Amino acid sequence: MSSNAHPTDDGAAAASATTPAPGATVATARRIHLSEDWAATIIGLALVALGLLSLLPEGLVG
Repeated sequence: MSSNAHPTDDGAAAASATTPAPGATVATARRIHLSEDWAATIIGLALVALGLLSLLPEGLVG
């Protein structure tokens, strides 16, 4: 019976797909990437929450 694998397939392509880039470390791979849009959204929601909880000074809110 013939197999579906290519006769010269030694797994090199699969190994290269999972090989990390040179200089990559666990710390750089786990670093959280936060875009400017998400940072602005989080800050805006925090300000709204502070306003709703009346924790902002009155002179700041108006």
